[in-house]
Amino acid sequence: MTSYPVVLRGFSPADAARLCELAGDWEIAKTTATIPHPYTPEMARSFIDGLDSEAARGAAWTYAVTRADDGILVGCAALMNDPDPRGNLGYWIGRPYWGMGYATAAARAVLAAGFAQLEQDALSALHLAANPASGRVLAKCGMTEGARAMLPHRDGRPQEFRTWSISRDQWARHEDIPCTPR
Repeated sequence: MTSYPVVLRGFSPADAARLCELAGDWEIAKTTATIPHPYTPEMARSFIDGLDSEAARGAAWTYAVTRADDGILVGCAALMNDPDPRGNLGYWIGRPYWGMGYATAAARAVLAAGFAQLEQDALSALHLAANPASGRVLAKCGMTEGARAMLPHRDGRPQEFRTWSISRDQWARHEDIPCTPR
């Protein structure tokens, strides 16, 4: 039986301090489209407080990515119902946990949930070209790189982004790790 390095669960108010610690790292924030910097404890609490209403509206489901062996919060993964320019899939992993397979496991779980829960024929994601590790995660999930686009980022200046997608049929052929978020 395969063991998975992560468990996805809902965020709780008790996660705010740890979320602030991880998301507050500039190396994390600069590679994402949505994490502000500096990231304050109030921002972490507000983020967590807003998650239930997004899920209730069917707009997005955001998960705490935790290590399977000890439950330590290592990052965040999200599934958006209606893709905006960022796509359906979003994730980040705290810097101390890079290179350990957590991002790939979390992304696969979110894609599995997306195809199980949403009536969409394809799911998509986007990453900064300056963050090639994120592209490797998406490729490991069976996604195919598509267009490249210059989009405004942090200070409003355009940065190169790469788009990725996977169809329901491609996922069914690729999906070799049956995992679902808790």
